[in-house]
Amino acid sequence: MLLTRVRRLAREPNGAFSPAGSEPDGAFPTDPEALGEAEAEVVEHGGGALRRIAVGRAARSGFTAFLDGIQRTGVLLYHGPVPIVYAYVAAVIRGRDDGLGGRLRTLVREEREALFFPFRLVPPSALAGCGATAEQMVDTSLAEAAPVPIFPPLLYAWAAQRVATFREEVEAWAAERWCRQDAAAGHLLVDGSLTLSGELAACERAVGVIKSHHTRFFDGDDARTLLSLEEGERTSVFRPGTQQFTPVYSWYLRLRSPAGRGALWGLVRVEAPATPATLRRADEISGWLLAETAPVALPDPRWDRMLYPIRDCEEYLRSRAPRL
Repeated sequence: MLLTRVRRLAREPNGAFSPAGSEPDGAFPTDPEALGEAEAEVVEHGGGALRRIAVGRAARSGFTAFLDGIQRTGVLLYHGPVPIVYAYVAAVIRGRDDGLGGRLRTLVREEREALFFPFRLVPPSALAGCGATAEQMVDTSLAEAAPVPIFPPLLYAWAAQRVATFREEVEAWAAERWCRQDAAAGHLLVDGSLTLSGELAACERAVGVIKSHHTRFFDGDDARTLLSLEEGERTSVFRPGTQQFTPVYSWYLRLRSPAGRGALWGLVRVEAPATPATLRRADEISGWLLAETAPVALPDPRWDRMLYPIRDCEEYLRSRAPRL
């Protein structure tokens, strides 16, 4: 069988191939439209080619707070053929309290819910019976001149896009509230990009970790460099071309060994403010992230890239979220 021969090829010593384990959750999207590419400029070491840099694991992480958000979305009723989409979104910042044995406690929490539908097909007054306020009804219609097709899958897709923005607004609100505290608040680790808001992207005490890899920033030898990183190695710092309005610096970091796994196993992309201080502190920040890999975030399927305090935030939010 071809399958048997292919597996044998992967086991050949000193061969060009290596066996593939199960890929990280979400590593390979099935929709090509979900993937993109963007320019990137290396800003460390005077620019040039991407380098791989060994980083030491810090004995103690400097992160004191952790931000994550969730959303729950579903079609709860129809108005004729038009789906009325309900969404619950929430964000939390959990803080590490050494006085409680390192356990996390809630510092900031925000929860919101709303209905999403095209006002040009369903007037808001039709939903007066459910008690939704004006702020809890979101118009998903496109530009006034554009027709609104009566096609439920497309109407749901439009609503889903607005729900994603709704969630980002809540996460940005929580992050900005934290950033306005003084330096005694410590350092914040954000699950995802810092570009939720300009204020967050400029916050010197905030770092973002992106677990998914849907944008290609490098190709050729640079791509081989970042995909061949070993555990505890990072790439040079670069400026992503996707963030012109909320500029950040970024680099890739391998949290866990990819041996016997796929090329994306344990690989995350880090974001920090686009400042000289970030260039000086890239090793330090990477060391903190490596320190956060214990304890392991099992049983989450993304445990190779998910840090335990972020999993704690998710579990906390899930415990409060309504069941749809």
